[in-house]
Amino acid sequence: MNQVYLGHIEEREKKMEGEKIRVRVKFFAYYREVFGAREKELVVARGATLAEVLGRIVETPQQEKEIFSEGQLKPQVVIMINGSVVPAEALHSRQLEDHSVVAIFPMMGGG
Repeated sequence: MNQVYLGHIEEREKKMEGEKIRVRVKFFAYYREVFGAREKELVVARGATLAEVLGRIVETPQQEKEIFSEGQLKPQVVIMINGSVVPAEALHSRQLEDHSVVAIFPMMGGG
Protein backbone atom coordinates (compact mmCIF):
# COMPACT_ATOMS: atom_id res chain seq x y z
CA MET A 1 0.00 0.00 0.00
CA ASN A 2 1.19 3.47 -0.67
CA GLN A 3 1.95 6.02 2.04
CA VAL A 4 -0.97 8.31 1.11
CA TYR A 5 -3.50 5.48 1.47
CA LEU A 6 -2.06 4.40 4.84
CA GLY A 7 -2.13 7.97 6.07
CA HIS A 8 -5.81 8.24 5.11
CA ILE A 9 -6.65 5.07 7.07
CA GLU A 10 -4.78 6.28 10.15
CA GLU A 11 -6.50 9.68 9.95
CA ARG A 12 -9.94 8.06 9.72
CA GLU A 13 -9.17 5.74 12.69
CA LYS A 14 -8.06 8.71 14.82
CA LYS A 15 -11.24 10.57 13.93
CA MET A 16 -13.38 7.57 14.93
CA GLU A 17 -11.56 7.28 18.28
CA GLY A 18 -12.72 10.78 19.12
CA GLU A 19 -16.31 10.28 17.97
CA LYS A 20 -18.88 9.76 20.69
CA ILE A 21 -22.34 8.25 20.67
CA ARG A 22 -25.26 8.44 23.09
CA VAL A 23 -26.72 5.27 24.56
CA ARG A 24 -29.74 5.03 26.84
CA VAL A 25 -29.91 2.21 29.40
CA LYS A 26 -33.34 1.36 30.81
CA PHE A 27 -33.83 -0.66 33.98
CA PHE A 28 -36.90 -2.79 34.63
CA ALA A 29 -38.44 -4.39 37.73
CA TYR A 30 -35.90 -5.20 40.45
CA TYR A 31 -33.04 -3.55 38.54
CA ARG A 32 -34.64 -0.12 39.04
CA GLU A 33 -33.99 -0.52 42.75
CA VAL A 34 -30.50 -1.93 42.28
CA PHE A 35 -29.41 0.93 39.99
CA GLY A 36 -31.52 3.63 41.65
CA ALA A 37 -33.01 4.83 38.37
CA ARG A 38 -35.46 4.02 35.62
CA GLU A 39 -32.83 4.86 33.03
CA LYS A 40 -29.40 6.38 32.49
CA GLU A 41 -27.91 8.04 29.46
CA LEU A 42 -24.26 7.46 28.65
CA VAL A 43 -21.86 9.02 26.18
CA VAL A 44 -19.40 6.41 24.94
CA ALA A 45 -16.87 6.04 22.15
CA ARG A 46 -18.20 4.97 18.76
CA GLY A 47 -17.67 1.22 18.52
CA ALA A 48 -18.25 0.60 22.24
CA THR A 49 -19.48 -2.90 22.97
CA LEU A 50 -22.38 -3.93 25.13
CA ALA A 51 -19.91 -5.29 27.70
CA GLU A 52 -18.22 -1.87 27.91
CA VAL A 53 -21.56 -0.12 28.43
CA LEU A 54 -22.58 -2.59 31.14
CA GLY A 55 -19.21 -2.03 32.79
CA ARG A 56 -19.87 1.72 32.82
CA ILE A 57 -23.27 1.46 34.53
CA VAL A 58 -21.98 -0.78 37.33
CA GLU A 59 -20.84 1.56 40.09
CA THR A 60 -20.98 -0.61 43.22
CA PRO A 61 -20.05 -4.19 44.16
CA GLN A 62 -23.74 -4.94 44.76
CA GLN A 63 -24.67 -3.81 41.24
CA GLU A 64 -21.88 -5.94 39.79
CA LYS A 65 -23.05 -8.95 41.82
CA GLU A 66 -26.60 -8.56 40.49
CA ILE A 67 -25.53 -8.54 36.83
CA PHE A 68 -22.32 -10.61 36.66
CA SER A 69 -20.98 -13.80 38.15
CA GLU A 70 -17.28 -14.55 37.68
CA GLY A 71 -17.09 -12.01 34.85
CA GLN A 72 -20.02 -13.50 32.94
CA LEU A 73 -23.57 -12.23 32.60
CA LYS A 74 -25.83 -14.05 35.04
CA PRO A 75 -28.32 -16.37 33.30
CA GLN A 76 -31.30 -14.65 34.92
CA VAL A 77 -30.39 -11.27 33.37
CA VAL A 78 -32.04 -10.44 30.05
CA ILE A 79 -30.41 -7.74 27.91
CA MET A 80 -32.09 -6.21 24.88
CA ILE A 81 -30.83 -3.66 22.38
CA ASN A 82 -33.53 -1.75 20.54
CA GLY A 83 -36.07 -4.46 21.38
CA SER A 84 -34.00 -7.50 20.39
CA VAL A 85 -32.62 -9.95 22.94
CA VAL A 86 -28.83 -10.15 22.96
CA PRO A 87 -27.31 -13.54 23.88
CA ALA A 88 -24.76 -13.46 26.70
CA GLU A 89 -22.01 -14.71 24.38
CA ALA A 90 -22.42 -11.57 22.22
CA LEU A 91 -21.65 -9.08 25.02
CA HIS A 92 -18.07 -8.48 23.91
CA SER A 93 -18.76 -8.42 20.18
CA ARG A 94 -22.04 -6.50 19.94
CA GLN A 95 -21.27 -2.86 19.18
CA LEU A 96 -23.76 -0.14 19.92
CA GLU A 97 -24.89 2.58 17.56
CA ASP A 98 -25.79 6.17 18.28
CA HIS A 99 -29.09 6.41 20.19
CA SER A 100 -29.23 2.68 20.96
CA VAL A 101 -31.54 1.72 23.81
CA VAL A 102 -30.28 -1.04 26.11
CA ALA A 103 -32.91 -2.64 28.35
CA ILE A 104 -32.05 -4.74 31.41
CA PHE A 105 -34.70 -7.15 32.72
CA PRO A 106 -34.77 -9.97 35.22
CA MET A 107 -35.79 -13.33 33.72
CA MET A 108 -39.55 -13.53 33.96
CA GLY A 109 -41.50 -16.64 34.73
CA GLY A 110 -45.10 -17.21 35.28
CA GLY A 111 -48.02 -19.32 34.77
